[in-house]
Amino acid sequence: MSGCGKTSAAKKLFIKATDQVAIFDPLNDYQGILAGRKVRSYDKLKDFAAALIAGRKTNQGFKIAYTPKHETTEADFDRFCSVVWGMGNGKHKKPLKVICEEVAEHSNTTAKATGYHGKILRLGRKYGLHSINMFQRGQEVSKTIIDNCQYACVMMQKADDSARYLQQKTGIPANEIIPLQKLEYILQDGKKWNKNVIIW
Repeated sequence: MSGCGKTSAAKKLFIKATDQVAIFDPLNDYQGILAGRKVRSYDKLKDFAAALIAGRKTNQGFKIAYTPKHETTEADFDRFCSVVWGMGNGKHKKPLKVICEEVAEHSNTTAKATGYHGKILRLGRKYGLHSINMFQRGQEVSKTIIDNCQYACVMMQKADDSARYLQQKTGIPANEIIPLQKLEYILQDGKKWNKNVIIW
């Protein structure tokens, strides 16, 4: 749910200083420092793309965000994903980690993911693209996200039916999900999972 610590989880659990990271950041949640490196933000897609192309030509870590100033749409998200898809390279020494914020706000289906986001979800790992998808309710996003992910980070849910839905999709018991509080999480790797808390 909103305010449970999803963005904190992405920043703390999944990103290292040496990682190459592209971020869809419509709400400017990633300004400043991420994993010890300054986030370079661009409000124009062509500038974001140019920075990403330059970064991928190196083996150095970077954090580059697309932060449009206008209210974003599904088309904006798809264009971001198309740029990221073009950066895929299975022979690159580093994968490109792709943080997708507010996925439910930029999706129109709960069925098979479409467009370039769908390509990243289904084929991305083959081309060195590792996506991190952020959303509030599993029922509102494509089933491809949960079905294709190696890791699932489940956090505080507002309603019990959301916990039961996640139990159906991940196998994590709803009675383990329902008691979660802010910054508490269950991290699943494959079918195994454990509980923990984010500490800053």
